[in-house]
Amino acid sequence: MNFKKLATTTAVALGLAMAAGTAQSALYSFEDDDVDFVVRNVGGVLTVLTSGTIQQGDVLVSVLEVPVFNIDGVNGIPAGQEMTGVAALQVGSITGTGVGATYNFVPYTGGLNAILALGPNPDATVPNGDAGQGAVLALFLNGTAGTTAGSDKNLDLNRTTNPATNCTSLADCVDQASMGTTFEVDSLGADADSFWQATQVLAGGGDIATVLGTNNGILVATANFATTATFNANGPVGFENIATGLPCPAGTTGPDGCIAGLVGSSTITGGQGLSNGAIAHSDFDATKFVNAVPEPATLALLGIGLFGIGASVSRRKS
Repeated sequence: MNFKKLATTTAVALGLAMAAGTAQSALYSFEDDDVDFVVRNVGGVLTVLTSGTIQQGDVLVSVLEVPVFNIDGVNGIPAGQEMTGVAALQVGSITGTGVGATYNFVPYTGGLNAILALGPNPDATVPNGDAGQGAVLALFLNGTAGTTAGSDKNLDLNRTTNPATNCTSLADCVDQASMGTTFEVDSLGADADSFWQATQVLAGGGDIATVLGTNNGILVATANFATTATFNANGPVGFENIATGLPCPAGTTGPDGCIAGLVGSSTITGGQGLSNGAIAHSDFDATKFVNAVPEPATLALLGIGLFGIGASVSRRKS
């Protein structure tokens, strides 16, 4: 074997990896089970609605349980933990009526942290979650062992196996879904390509009581979204092509069809079986790319190794 050639090839490969700044890009994907609340500001108080018509300015609060979270096809949830989350989307505009009506969502003007504060823990906050900062979704890693009120229990929002869920109110659901360590925060508006839009499928789907009384296996609406990851615990998020789902190596925050965050879709089904104030079940499916960046210490060691290889080759030549 020609060790000189192997060493030189290795040095070139490592040098390219360092120059690029990333070692690899991993595909993250998740599927979840959710319950959805409609909240309206009534006289300065956020009030949960179980009847009436959805209006511009109303806030859709989704509480998420993420049973499937994969990193390149491998389970990414640590043993003994669960992934949960809270989303807050304000109805910015409604186009059309009845079947086919579209609901365009914007960040809640009061900020995602104001929604998290509805739980018993007023200190539950996330980066970019204050008013005007654009956060619409936060994911958390937390425990599953608790069974008593106020403890970190294993949240169960599966509409098939437990249609009533095991959280008892908006406050309890938000509290259970925001315990633990912040894993990710996603926003709208930080990238020109970000959006969140739902389309009504069911006749009467704009009426809150109708949605609540509809069988939880019947489709009420569908949604599509692309968000910007403004905080991510596992490293910098790479750009993804919204149309193809492929990486965008040269993506920007301009209107180029590429976004560094979650790209996905959702189905919203009826809320039959719910009695905790939520009016519907939903299911988000999303993907994103995360770049693995060599740590500074690793880069330093690689630099020393490359210097040694280069010196050895030079001595051989001389």
